[in-house]
Amino acid sequence: MSTRCFVLCAAPLLLLALTGCERKFTRERFEMIQVNVDDREDVRQILGKPAGELDDQWLYDDLDRHYSAIIYFDDNGRVRGKEWMDATTGEWEGRNPYANEPPRGEVRERKKKKVRIDED
Repeated sequence: MSTRCFVLCAAPLLLLALTGCERKFTRERFEMIQVNVDDREDVRQILGKPAGELDDQWLYDDLDRHYSAIIYFDDNGRVRGKEWMDATTGEWEGRNPYANEPPRGEVRERKKKKVRIDED
């Protein structure tokens, strides 16, 4: 009888401990966030508590796995944009929706001069 009681008491505690260790901030969960659809509460439910909060953006970091993300919000609290950065692979996806477009590179034509060297 005491073994059965122990199992009945220990099982929920073990389950709680295992679910509490789950990492919410993953690439798969980041992909679940939809721009112009989700709001701050949705993001908190999907990714968990951010590492840093500014007025219009939340910062997420996982230093063990070497990746981070930024979620941008509009004035109504809806997701306006998102960025994903992975230091291991060098991947950088997304951009700040409030930033100006990056300048286009200037195209220049390069002319090569041919020099003839006589073999006298």
